Formats: sequence, structure tokens, C-alpha cells
Amino acid sequence: MKFTSTSVPNLLKGVNGTYYLRARIRGRLVWRSLETDTFSIAKLLLVDKMKELQKAAGAAPRDLQLSRKLTFEQGMEIYRAEVNALPRLNATTKQFRMRFEHTLRRTWPGLFETEMRRVTPEACNTWLQRFENGGSTFLGKRALTKKTAGNSPTTVNGAIAFMQRIFEIGVKAGIVYRNPAADLERKPAKKKLLRLPNRSQFAAIVAYIRRQPGWGRIAGDLVEGLAYSGMRVGESRRLTWSHLDFEKGLTVIPGEKTENAPRIVPMTADFRRLVEQIKGDTTPDPNARVFRAKECRGSLASACKEVGVPKLNHHDLRHLFATTCIESGVDVPTVALWLGHADGGALAMRTYGHIRPEHSVEAAKRVSFTPPPKQLEGAA
Repeated sequence: MKFTSTSVPNLLKGVNGTYYLRARIRGRLVWRSLETDTFSIAKLLLVDKMKELQKAAGAAPRDLQLSRKLTFEQGMEIYRAEVNALPRLNATTKQFRMRFEHTLRRTWPGLFETEMRRVTPEACNTWLQRFENGGSTFLGKRALTKKTAGNSPTTVNGAIAFMQRIFEIGVKAGIVYRNPAADLERKPAKKKLLRLPNRSQFAAIVAYIRRQPGWGRIAGDLVEGLAYSGMRVGESRRLTWSHLDFEKGLTVIPGEKTENAPRIVPMTADFRRLVEQIKGDTTPDPNARVFRAKECRGSLASACKEVGVPKLNHHDLRHLFATTCIESGVDVPTVALWLGHADGGALAMRTYGHIRPEHSVEAAKRVSFTPPPKQLEGAA
């Protein structure tokens, strides 16, 4: 049977004159006959039938009067309201979910005033090709004249996901039959080659920072704390003395990035020595922060330049922790657990599958295809 659209979203008319409901309920396309050929009655029945289907499917009722002319901008505002209403997301995660609005405004400004039903898969593919190939540049915050492409895999893939979620609002409301961004291919992530200092170089970095007057000691505490625990710098800012159990040798890391981020990990010997040194002979307030410094980027940059190694950032110290653990014989799933990864070690295996060259060289020396002497004698 053929159907024709009407001025009311989700309401179609069959060639036999009967009106039908067509809508997506929790992602599933549903058809129902309204058993009437009168338009005014069909409009009334549509609302009741939609509520009935949504209730049966356990779906939250959405505004059923969304206009067929819903623009991408209006859909984005609906998505923003949905994100802000999620209690399980913290403020930082909500901000991250919406950050790609700026990416799309920069790379496809005309999209926002366009009706969702007018956007085609071909238009989405054209945008993606231009974006991936560096066709949309921008002037950075500190740049004077030089423009940057800004098309890293993280940015491209985030923008694709953001666009897909917004178009899905139109799909579920019956305004868009199919998500035009559904088939956009993600950009493969580039594997980061870790350029980390060896143990001697890291000791020299810490020594240089601690020699600096004033801020040197507290910055050095944070540098060592991040490297010896694998914490993110945001987690270190929330770590208090109440999170440390010296009797059991455990640390409760107050992570918040994912559901697995809050975790209990054993203290490494170096981390325990460090926090005991910070604690000294006093009994600090349980609610006081362990690390007084909130960041140490400048200290790391100066120290790395002095020692002659590639510049490190906060997250590189987390990489240093994981790499050192693996080189010391800790299995990858355990390291992933300590880091708060939720994938059982898949990300850790991809990130730390290639370890530091000097360790790799030493491991290669233990590989031999020559049979032991006794086997050679037996073969003779």
C-alpha cells in the first residue's frame, strides 16, 4: 500500500483513505491503523495512540507536537536539555558532550538553520570529506595569523557522534525517516608513540623541580604522585588524607570520568614513601588535600628542557606509571584495573603494547631460535 504524508508529524494517509500512525518508539519503527478516514478524528486518535505505545514500551514521552520544520539548531537544544537532565553525568562530562557544537558551527555553519528533513546523506558525506581533508581551518586562541586544520581523529569522530545523536531526535519523532549521518565512517585514531624518560632521566627531572625555590617542593610532590599512582591530575586534586589507608597499603582514588574511574589500588612502594614524607610527623586533617599543587605543567616543561628529554604533560606521567608497571612484570589487565579502564585491558594493550625501546631491546636478547646445547648433542 502507498502512503502520503500529512501536515501532522507521524500521521500518514493510505491510498484507501484510512489514516495510519508511523513512529519510532525506542528506536523501533511502529505502524498502527487509526481506523478512520476523517482527518480531524485521526489527529486526536494519533496523540492517544502514541502515548499508549510509548507507555507500553517504557519510553519517556517526547513532545508530540514537534514541527516537521524542526531545524538542526532546535534539535540540538532538545539534545542539550536531555544531557543536562541526566543525573549520572557530572558537569565536566555534560560539557564534553556539547563541546562539538562549536566544531560543527565552525565547519558547517549552515547546518544549524537547515530543517532536519532537508539534510541528505550526501550533504553529510561532503561535509565529512572536506573536514577530514583539512578544508575547515580556524585561528587558534593564541595564534596571530596561522590557521590550523583541527581535524584530528578525536575531533572528527566526536563531531560525527554529536551529529548522529541530534538527528536521532528527528528520527524518533517521525520527522526524519532515516538518520542522514548514520553511515558516516569514523576516522581511524593515530597510535601515539610514547616518548617517555627512563628511570635516570625521570629522577633528574624530579631533582631539578625540587631544587627550585618556593614552588619546587609542592610541584615535585605532584609530579612524583602522578607518576607513582597513575592518577589523572583531576583525581589528584580531589585526593584527601581520608582516601589513604596506610595500615592496608591501599589508596581510594576518587575518579569520576567513568563508572569504573573510582577505584581502590595498592600503594606502590614509591607512592607510599612519598605520601609518608608529605605527611611527616603531623596528623593532617582527613579532609585536607594530599597534594597542594593543582598542576605542574610549567615545572615539567622547564625540567624536561634542562634534562634534555621530550616535554611531558600531566597525562604522560600516567603513561609513565603504566609503562613502568608493565616493565616490572605486572600483567596488562591488572594495570588497566589500577588505571580505572572499563574495557578489561583492551585500551591498555593498544597504548602500551609497544614499550620503551631500551626495555624492548633487553627483552629481545632473551629470544633465541638455537636449541640448548644438550638438545644439539642428542641430535648428533
